[in-house]
Amino acid sequence: MKKRALRVALLFLALSLLAGLILLWGPGCVILDATGYYCAGCGTQRMIAALLRGDLSGAARQNIFMLIMLPLAGLFLLTEALRYIRGKQPLWRGPCFSLIAAGILALSILFTVLRNLSGFQWLAPVPV
Repeated sequence: MKKRALRVALLFLALSLLAGLILLWGPGCVILDATGYYCAGCGTQRMIAALLRGDLSGAARQNIFMLIMLPLAGLFLLTEALRYIRGKQPLWRGPCFSLIAAGILALSILFTVLRNLSGFQWLAPVPV
């Protein structure tokens, strides 16, 4: 059990370092550069920067979808990590996971399409 906990701690440390590097480096969006259309992730870095400043409404203006989905993904990863440490079957192997993943993918595609339509500019990230 201690080995599993150490593996999880190292993984979370690596993910945190990677996230910090991405925030510091600030790479652009490949999809936006190639197509001119916003993807579901466009504005996420500015959203996180706004959250770090304590500006929740500014974060929501940058990417409301990721503002909701990232904490849910973090909660899922934490739950999976605890299940792994305890030696339980992971949730992603359960019968409902495929359905939930498909639903999240469908929401992501819908958000991507809507934020690029003329009537939904309020979903597009605010340029800085």
